[in-house]
Amino acid sequence: MEVQLNSRSDEQDYNSFNYILAIVITVNLGVLYFGYQLGVMSLAQNTVFIVFDVNHTEQNFYSSIIDSAIPFGAIFGALLSGKIQDFVSRKNSLILADILGIVSTLLCLFKDINLFAIARFIAGLVTGLNTSLVPKFIQEISPLSLVGVTGIFFTISLNLGIVLANLNGQFFDEFPNPENIYWYYVILFPLLITITRISILQIFFNHETPFYYIINNQNEKCLILLKKIYKPQYVDENYQQVWQLVENANKIQESYLDMFNKKNRWRLFIGCTLQFFQQFSGINAVTMYLSQIYEKEKYSFKAANLLTLLSSTAFFSAALVNTSIVQKYTRRAILIIGSAFTGLFILSLAILSKIDNKNITYLTVICIDCYYIAFNFSLGPIIWLYCSEILPQKGFSIATTVNQVCGTIIVMVLPYFDNLWILFLFYSTMCFLCSIFTYLLVQETKDKSKLEIQKLYQPKEPEQNNNPPYQPILSIKF
Repeated sequence: MEVQLNSRSDEQDYNSFNYILAIVITVNLGVLYFGYQLGVMSLAQNTVFIVFDVNHTEQNFYSSIIDSAIPFGAIFGALLSGKIQDFVSRKNSLILADILGIVSTLLCLFKDINLFAIARFIAGLVTGLNTSLVPKFIQEISPLSLVGVTGIFFTISLNLGIVLANLNGQFFDEFPNPENIYWYYVILFPLLITITRISILQIFFNHETPFYYIINNQNEKCLILLKKIYKPQYVDENYQQVWQLVENANKIQESYLDMFNKKNRWRLFIGCTLQFFQQFSGINAVTMYLSQIYEKEKYSFKAANLLTLLSSTAFFSAALVNTSIVQKYTRRAILIIGSAFTGLFILSLAILSKIDNKNITYLTVICIDCYYIAFNFSLGPIIWLYCSEILPQKGFSIATTVNQVCGTIIVMVLPYFDNLWILFLFYSTMCFLCSIFTYLLVQETKDKSKLEIQKLYQPKEPEQNNNPPYQPILSIKF
């Protein structure tokens, strides 16, 4: 007998929103770390090259290596996340990621550009772990009625990290002194993030998720945690639902190879394709090289830095507003419309870059901000949320790996492109294709229970349904 949790949509089933929110914010500190590492080199790069005494002829090479080290390291972090969880638990996986983050940050103190590149690779490993572990942890611990809101905090934290990186970057000099010490503060800032999460997890939220407890036959601990989250009258049915989720997961046998079997391959295809589209929308390229893009538009050093901060702030603000959007509208509608607008704005950037008229450079700033906002209403938060809903942990790891492989390719190539309009045109095409793909093939998950979502992309038995197992979805429900 399946447990349905949608029959009481008019009544709050959880004890305290603030308690759940505190857990979500704490866990998402790892995503804040990701955002900071993603944005920090945009403004710190020139200073790092001076401090580390990098020859001008080698700067393009090291720019490519240092920036691509984050998504490249994240490939391995995403792949390892599923196995690490199996050995050290959900919470301890997050703590292990933070310990690696501390090691990475301390390595930056040695003024050697090659060691710095290794430190960035380890930081990438940490971001890969967090991008895979955090959404699943939150999805497993969140009540159904809050999944949309709590899932959006991934993007909010990511964008806040970028804002903090750009805020710290405002105080670099255009012509830095090799003895500059401010860069120490900027590079060591992630220590504050990693140490804070370790401390809070150990002191205030020293527990796993209900799903993890049942998998490991710790039923009593599961009930204790559920009593903290839910009102007494809803504990038993949520406990039964977790049991059913575990039983279904055991039948599927979540090895990496099993993600490609008949029951899982379609959901994996959907998840991986959406992650592909997210990266090839150009977001990492714009974020990591935003200051350089503004400088190519003939803005001064200080003006380019300030515009970078303002654009990232607009990015962050859009993520905050999206918490109400995701509660009101369906995942498909947001993704279809938002992807189309994202493509439209970056297509405008391509046209402006091709025209190269100094009198209309302000339009570039407007288009970048609009692109950021459209992305943060759609491709940014919804794809992470959607993939965490439809994919088991190892499937989510594979989809995250696809995301980071694409990100590595984009970031490595960008420093060698003088004609950005070609890239912007390609990114806009990807956004429009994502909109079409979602319209035709992506199914809705909003307001569905975890059990319903688990069965969403599984092929139906021939005797129950003679139609093809997968049909295009030819409507948009708001």
